Amino acid sequence: MRRGFALLAVLSLSSAISHAQSKDTLRTEILLPDVEVRGEGARRNLESLEMGRFSLSGQKISSLPVLLGEPDLIKALQILPGVSPGVEGFTGLYVHGGDNDQNLYLLQGLPLYNVSHLGGVFSSFNVYTVSKVDFYKSAFPSKYGGRISSISDVSLKQPDFEHYHGKASIGLLGANLSATGPVIKNKLAFTAGVRRSWIDAVSVPTLAVINAAQKKNGKKTIGNYNFMDFNARLDWKISDNLSAFAIGYYGHDGLKMGSREFSNSQATSQFYDEKYNRLSWGNWGALGQLNWMKGVGMLSLSAYLSSYSSDYAQMHDFQQDMEDEQSKGYSHQHTENGITDANVKLSYLLELGNAYTLHAGIQATGHDYLPERIVSSVLYDGTASGNRNGGNHLKAGEYAFFVDNTVSPLASLSFNLGLRGVAYHVQGTTFRSLEPRLSLRLLLGQDYSLKASYTRMSQFAQQISSSYINLPTDFLQPVTARFSPLKCSQYSAGFYGNLSKQTYFSVEGWYRDLKNLLEYREGVSLMSMGIDWEQKLTSGNGWAYGLDISATTEWDRLSGTVGYGLMWNERKFPELNFGKAFPSKFDNRHKINVNMNYRLNERMELNAGWTYMTGNRLTLALYNYDVPGKDFPEAPTVGPPGYGNESDGIDYLYTKNNIRIPAYHRLDVGLSIHKMLKNGNHGTWNISLYNAYCRMNPMTVVKDNENEYWLLGDRTEWHRAFKSFSLLPLIPSVSYIYSF
Repeated sequence: MRRGFALLAVLSLSSAISHAQSKDTLRTEILLPDVEVRGEGARRNLESLEMGRFSLSGQKISSLPVLLGEPDLIKALQILPGVSPGVEGFTGLYVHGGDNDQNLYLLQGLPLYNVSHLGGVFSSFNVYTVSKVDFYKSAFPSKYGGRISSISDVSLKQPDFEHYHGKASIGLLGANLSATGPVIKNKLAFTAGVRRSWIDAVSVPTLAVINAAQKKNGKKTIGNYNFMDFNARLDWKISDNLSAFAIGYYGHDGLKMGSREFSNSQATSQFYDEKYNRLSWGNWGALGQLNWMKGVGMLSLSAYLSSYSSDYAQMHDFQQDMEDEQSKGYSHQHTENGITDANVKLSYLLELGNAYTLHAGIQATGHDYLPERIVSSVLYDGTASGNRNGGNHLKAGEYAFFVDNTVSPLASLSFNLGLRGVAYHVQGTTFRSLEPRLSLRLLLGQDYSLKASYTRMSQFAQQISSSYINLPTDFLQPVTARFSPLKCSQYSAGFYGNLSKQTYFSVEGWYRDLKNLLEYREGVSLMSMGIDWEQKLTSGNGWAYGLDISATTEWDRLSGTVGYGLMWNERKFPELNFGKAFPSKFDNRHKINVNMNYRLNERMELNAGWTYMTGNRLTLALYNYDVPGKDFPEAPTVGPPGYGNESDGIDYLYTKNNIRIPAYHRLDVGLSIHKMLKNGNHGTWNISLYNAYCRMNPMTVVKDNENEYWLLGDRTEWHRAFKSFSLLPLIPSVSYIYSF
């Protein structure tokens, strides 16, 4: 099942065929699909200069067990060693001790700041239009910058210049349609895909039934959610040496939920009281690129415009007497956050066989941030008032050059010398950074190799979260003259071996040093009014280190990968936790993944994946201080709820993230059934079980009061209880894909 993680999908099929023909022309047609794919995976593991890079095809992602009938690119990456998913069922990536905002997502070169639908349950990438994703977690090429933890470089499928074809799928939550074909045959062609949820359509009749039953009690439930995304690629073959392409992306989510209470009797005064929350977020962008082939080199010129925004509103409307306009009132609070980027880039790629490769370029980016806008308004007793926090745009310029030199002076020795230089200008201040990128590979005979790398990166915006789920309400905060850019230095070293053409392994050790991390101050949150957004933040440092181990085997019908990750992840802020170091909330010490794929026959394929991970951390008071003048019960026993906080005492917190919640583990299984249809098209049924043995993995733990009167028959037996909350039980999924 994990075979695709060890393969480099970027290698061209023509090169593989040429290689096979040089060995045995007569056997190429029969043996190429199996022999060459396996051999390339093992060879790549041994000889590749890059550390911590995995390539995964869109086809491989589609074959993995899915959640709610929808294959997902980010969830496929979550099973890698050194990568933590954060919270179950969500599309977070916490790579080598980093945070979710420290990952760069590129769609054919276009950056996306938010890649989640349904609050993170699905990612924004339409797998059916994806050719492959190159994922980097250690040695970053110097062409990448602006993020410090990982790079997900997603390539869209190249259009078909001769024939029209596509896919249509139906899942539990939505539908997906993709197509490709020529606009002008052999000259101009497109690939496009659109996804749309139908949760809102399904919820309308459901809510109608619920509200009909609630009407007699004077209650109404308000709810609506939908998401959609669209991406397209247009390729133009201008001449033999000149080509161009353009891509576009649009993704949007809208959520509304709340309730309304009203009088349902003419005998009483007519009133209504309505409360609801509304959340809207999304990305859009467009990129164009021109490529000119000249000899063994290629010159590329590209430009893009990209925008992300989130909009959150808390609304309360009421009227105490429908016949009295003066009794009408409201309380509204509205928050906004966003960023718009414009970029131009010029790069040159030169390849002189296997001996030398040069990749160099320059780029400039203009950033337009809206760090925070919070607007509140109140109407009560005919008097209106309002308040506003923030709302000013912040503009910044980012200018960079990069150069990568890959040299192989000997068959056994290969190294990369790269450098990225960045100047970031904001509020009259310029931050400059030189970021060296160094990699080395040394072959030890035929079957083993050593690799080492050093990478320095900078990041100029951070998304600050006050919860364990990264939501669109988390504001993206830019670097200013007050706070220095986030910086990271990462050291990696590894040992790699091929036990046979079917089995290979890797062992990679790594250490990361983090500077200028941002967090909210104690007692301050996103919604704190009267405080400027910069005043809410504090800066600190962090460090993380660990070991990633992976072993892959590929036989005739069976393939599989076992991965293990070991990690320590610490933080230290002068103004948090009394200045003492504390573990990160995603300090997941151990992580194990076992993934298998078995092809029963030409029509049926089984997939299974098991994940184990040490639990996340959180801050929880185990004891309470006495309140002066009150009787302090022995912890953790407290008085019954409803008597005020004084009877509970004051929470005693001796350190931040002091509790580790129980370990996380689950099993996913999937079955794909392929069938060639009479009209020559192809149909695929995908049947999956997410969390097959229904492990209710704790999402968080809270402290509460409980009375077991129903069990003990004594209403005075109140006691303090620690309760865990879980989200996802066993979830079956069925989807159908029609390929035409």
